Amino acid sequence: MFRKIDLFLALLGASFETRINFEIHDQMFPHLLGEKDLGYPFNSDEQMDARTEQLDVQSLLDTIEVQIRNMPKSYGKCFRQILHRDLHERLRMYEQVARRAVQPKECDPRFVATRWEPQNTQ
Repeated sequence: MFRKIDLFLALLGASFETRINFEIHDQMFPHLLGEKDLGYPFNSDEQMDARTEQLDVQSLLDTIEVQIRNMPKSYGKCFRQILHRDLHERLRMYEQVARRAVQPKECDPRFVATRWEPQNTQ
């Protein structure tokens, strides 16, 4: 089911942030609240956290690094560069979305509405 919506959003030219927010707000939240069953392998925050912990990214990177060391030297160097470049680009996109999702610790008073007074048009 996710593949169809991913393709649909990609065809619409949706940004990375739009896709992330769509999955969070329109798929994961309704799934976790029991409003929809969208096929996620978890049904609660606790199950989602446990599932997330199972996705051991560092271990996977370590395994790839071992494989790179066993490649022919020049090929391995090029492979590592492409891997790091791709990961950097993707992680940078996540960092940008995360930065925008963080609530500010304090509000700039210039942007706080106090009261509205109609203009005297006479």
